[in-house]
Amino acid sequence: MTDGTVKVTAEAHVHITQLINLLQGPLNDVLTQINSHGSALSDPNVWAGPAASNFAGVIWPQAQTQLDQVRGSLTQVQQQVAGILNNITQAGSGLPLGGLPVSGLPISGLPIGGA
Repeated sequence: MTDGTVKVTAEAHVHITQLINLLQGPLNDVLTQINSHGSALSDPNVWAGPAASNFAGVIWPQAQTQLDQVRGSLTQVQQQVAGILNNITQAGSGLPLGGLPVSGLPISGLPIGGA
């Protein structure tokens, strides 16, 4: 569709809405819970010993950095998708387009493993 035509099906609208809802709700809640548990396990008053020291000093800081990167990328995705949904909704209503600019998202290349 290089002629400027935009196709948005009802299915696309549903998927966009559901993606936003997941990013704002359950996925965000899980990331918050992971952060809370990891931070608690890093407290020597909660867990102590060689394995706990390794977790608190090496494993958790790396995991927390990766979680922060993922959270940042997902926030960008949420903002972009919300902007797209806003543009779709406004285009359908005949109002001037607004919302967030749509650009490429730097979500590739995130470290997944412990490297």
